[in-house]
Amino acid sequence: MSKISVIIPFYNNANKLDECVKSIREQNLDEYEIIIVRDYASEKIPEHICHSEDVHIFETEVNSEKSKGPSSARNTGMREATGEYIYFVDADDYLMEGCLAGILKLAEEKHAELVTGTVIESYVSKRNFSNVSNRTRRECNDDKQMTEEELTKAFIDFPSVAHCLFRADSCKKNVAAFSEKTEFFSDLAFLAGYLPKVKENAWKCSDSIYVTTVSNDPLRYPSLSQRMDEMATYELEDIYYDLRDAKQLTDPVGRKIVEAYIIQHIIRRYPGKICREQVPALAKLLKNFEYYREIEKKYSFLQRKRLDLIRGNHRKLADLYAKIETIKNKKQGIIGNRIQWYRVVEHLIFNRMPIKQNWIIFESFFGKSYSDSPKYLYEYLQRTQGDKYRYIWVLNGRSQALEMTGKHKTCRMNSIRYVYYMARCGYRIFNVRQPAWNKKRSGVVFLETWHGTPLKKLAFDIGDIISASQNHKMVFYEHAREWNYLVSANRFSTDIFERAFVYDREKILECGYPRNDILYSENRDEIAEEVKKELGIPEGKRVILYAPTWRDNQYYDKAKYKFTLAMDLERMQKEFSGNSIILLRTHYYIADILDLSAYAGFVYNCSQYEDVSRLYLVSDICITDYSSVFFDYANLKRPILFFVYDLDEYASEIRGMYMDMEKELPGPILHNNDELVDALLNIDSITERYSERYQNFYERFCNVDDGNASARIVERVFGSKN
Repeated sequence: MSKISVIIPFYNNANKLDECVKSIREQNLDEYEIIIVRDYASEKIPEHICHSEDVHIFETEVNSEKSKGPSSARNTGMREATGEYIYFVDADDYLMEGCLAGILKLAEEKHAELVTGTVIESYVSKRNFSNVSNRTRRECNDDKQMTEEELTKAFIDFPSVAHCLFRADSCKKNVAAFSEKTEFFSDLAFLAGYLPKVKENAWKCSDSIYVTTVSNDPLRYPSLSQRMDEMATYELEDIYYDLRDAKQLTDPVGRKIVEAYIIQHIIRRYPGKICREQVPALAKLLKNFEYYREIEKKYSFLQRKRLDLIRGNHRKLADLYAKIETIKNKKQGIIGNRIQWYRVVEHLIFNRMPIKQNWIIFESFFGKSYSDSPKYLYEYLQRTQGDKYRYIWVLNGRSQALEMTGKHKTCRMNSIRYVYYMARCGYRIFNVRQPAWNKKRSGVVFLETWHGTPLKKLAFDIGDIISASQNHKMVFYEHAREWNYLVSANRFSTDIFERAFVYDREKILECGYPRNDILYSENRDEIAEEVKKELGIPEGKRVILYAPTWRDNQYYDKAKYKFTLAMDLERMQKEFSGNSIILLRTHYYIADILDLSAYAGFVYNCSQYEDVSRLYLVSDICITDYSSVFFDYANLKRPILFFVYDLDEYASEIRGMYMDMEKELPGPILHNNDELVDALLNIDSITERYSERYQNFYERFCNVDDGNASARIVERVFGSKN
């Protein structure tokens, strides 16, 4: 077979480059070369790639201090290529098995000047590719020569040279180079000039699959489309006029692709990424389009109307239709979601009312319980400040514990009262992120307590987002901008929060967790007796707390989770029902309700018990996996067992860890029920064996908590209003 020169422009995101190169090597080609052209980059190419025999490294411009863009990198690669075929790959994309072999075989059989295949858009790495749904961008169903219509359709939605195999001599003869005048749309200009000249000999390969990734980290590693700004529209205008003046839009294939892409760009980005002052120029541009009416048919009535108004230079009317589209897209059902109507009231009335500087709204786990650090801050404020503040709790049900406290108000999550209090309260104390629709008013102080020392990677430290929305990181980033303070329990957490939340270290309160104050309380033994009476725990029984976390790969749909209990409760009951009971505490994300009727009197389902800190006090042993509960439980210096039956899968593929569990955890790692039972039977010897590691763990993660976290935080936040 002929030799392929695979050209990869590299700007950033070295971890993706590694996977890209690996996927090329897995193609099992007889002859190939990988040409990586390093544009000005903040990251270095990994050493093991640089020193590979099949890789050649070049620079767009030696010692350059500014990016020259993918056009320059591709041109450099084409000049250095020695293969009969040229193939372009973006550094953050990857190839599926047989991708290159398939298109090369077809190219040689048909003497094709261009062969392409299926391009699929994905947000995840290759190892997680099968776990998520993906959208096909350029789809091929059969090995066949493309008609002019098929060629045009294949490149309208995705005008990219990625996953196109070019004959090197044809490529250099028909289009000398990529235009280096444009940062974003060099592929569009290249294809508009090239495709008409090879349309008689262009083929598609059905089983050749290329995966183009959209960055899961658009803040630090944005893809080209995510980096587009207002200048991108000016570039498109320049490309159109340059191609027209060069008489490269005389062929229907090139002209349709360019016109369709510009129309798509305007539809998606006006208003927002296209400034309103550009409308006159866009109107003039659109009036030149030969295939305007044919192309606009694919869009909705409102989109067509908006486009027609831009073409007619009616900016204000175009803006009005854009607003109507926005309302229509957000509306749910016939009359829309209730919160949308409440927000109208918020905008017209609540936000015009003065902020009450002495009102505090508390929320724990989206109003599911009266618990966690917001609870203990509230109770401390009640004891020390009394009626100085008005207290509002977000609570979706009733709480007897809350009802027994001092004067307060309650409201349900996303109710009209909730919207009212969110608009007017001078302080917010939450332990999870705020609703996506809500924007904090100027002058409001937001205290984010968070809900645990992180073991599993968070936000911008996560590679692939699988079970949640793909804009998770940017939503997280935007929400964190509204936090005035973020609570940390230790230096370990502070370092992670600063990086993972892209958060100002100066605003992190490394004061310990208020929820752990109870673990150092002088009357903690009395509280433990109260909890035992609440739950009906028999006297003299050893209490085992089992608190497993949720798994990112166990979900029905995005943000809808399920859970499978791995502990063999039947065996546990046979072994330990004589002297022990189990308190089962699952994560608040988990939607399933476990049927535990067969284990009555032995297993107590405490998943709905509001305050896990009170459960710690009655527990003699804690069994967990990747939940952050063990960081808090370690304050008590009682035995902890880690039942991690899926450690390899979880650590490497689901979410990743911040620590080496084998070396740092204050207890044994147990992989199955046999090991778990054995550990419970020999808990005293395990406690002795792990005593030194436990002490080291305590000094690292529990050294701030001392029972006075609430006092320190209140003094910092309420002592002076920043």
